Amino acid sequence: MTHKAIRISVGARPLLALFVFGLLLVALSSGWQLRETTQRRAVEADAELSAIPLLYAGPLAYSLQQRLERPEALHGLLHHILTRHNLRRVELRTRDGQQFRALSDDDGEPGQSAEFSLAGSGELRLQASASTIGDTLRRDPLLRSALIHLTLATVLGLVAALLLDRWLLRQLNHLSAQARRFDPTLPPQTLTWLEPGEPRPRELLQLEQALDHVRTSLGDELHREQSRGRELREEIARQHRALQQAERSLEAKRRELASMERHDALTGIANRREFDAALRREFKRAQRDQGRLALAILDVDHLKPFNERHGRSAGDEVLRRLARLLAEHFQRDTDLVARLGGEEFAVLLPGFDIESAQGLMEALREGWRALAVPHGALPEGTPEGKTDDGIVTISAGLAASQPGHPYLSPQALLQAADEALYLAKHMGRDRLCLAS
Repeated sequence: MTHKAIRISVGARPLLALFVFGLLLVALSSGWQLRETTQRRAVEADAELSAIPLLYAGPLAYSLQQRLERPEALHGLLHHILTRHNLRRVELRTRDGQQFRALSDDDGEPGQSAEFSLAGSGELRLQASASTIGDTLRRDPLLRSALIHLTLATVLGLVAALLLDRWLLRQLNHLSAQARRFDPTLPPQTLTWLEPGEPRPRELLQLEQALDHVRTSLGDELHREQSRGRELREEIARQHRALQQAERSLEAKRRELASMERHDALTGIANRREFDAALRREFKRAQRDQGRLALAILDVDHLKPFNERHGRSAGDEVLRRLARLLAEHFQRDTDLVARLGGEEFAVLLPGFDIESAQGLMEALREGWRALAVPHGALPEGTPEGKTDDGIVTISAGLAASQPGHPYLSPQALLQAADEALYLAKHMGRDRLCLAS
């Protein structure tokens, strides 16, 4: 009957909790009392050590005076002090260096130690046993008996708790095992506290119904969240694809802008900014290494009347053809061809002196004449305008910084090449002039 009543009613659980709590309070109270008693005994032992020299000062002094006639009296007194006060060691050291000691057979841990000076006789050293919990229990039968009964009561309480856990909480373990096997993706299943064939306690049945309602509600909410999660993942995927597309477009625009910063949009060769940076860099290198650096400035002759006759697009095509020809003639990694603006171009040739660069530029000019781009709008009075088959020509000025003929700055080298170009224009165009 008792076994069945405990299994049906849940009210035994608070009683078990109160019982365990009471045991814990008793254990804490007993432990605290044991600790206080041990500390009190330690204080008493320390006070007793301090009182020993006062009690035995006279007998010790007398025994020291009689140690030659009666040495056993001094040893007997030390042994008496040792046993009477429950000490581990008593040691007496005279002023002339002699030592007398008495030792206890107790193998416990050493406790307080004290040294005292005996006026005119020597020094007394005392060592007591440690005041431990075990020592307190050995000396206090009542406290030892209380702890034994407390231990028995604790063991009985643990046995009772194990029995209650086996009888009452087995249903909870059964429900926990079913909950661990719960899969929200499967159709709802009823979770039961009890194994088949067991009686259903009223309290547990009500709790089972409440949990089943919660499980059903959570299952429905889980399915709704899964549906929203799928929609959210699809939207994230769409946004991710759109973001990747935007990043690719942005990267393409960035590369295009970077190229525009360094290259001429019409011809594709370096622009004025890139040329200025390269001129400064190569000029410094030539100065540092005592090297050579040649610079040529080119200009398309009579491009404005050509544009007026054939249109701006035809003039742009002439510039593109000249840029392609420059790129074909100067293909070293260190060579740089650039459009400075309008119909003006530049060729930077590191490592070349003016004689070597002159041959390259003459070859370039002849290569351009070989293209024979018809002009058709040369001004009258020019040598090219005397014939109907006049072609588009170029003029060039060449300067070079080299040992024996250095320039002070990149701007001075560029100005020298510009002045040579102006001289070529002034002398009738379609020619190459060298800076002086």
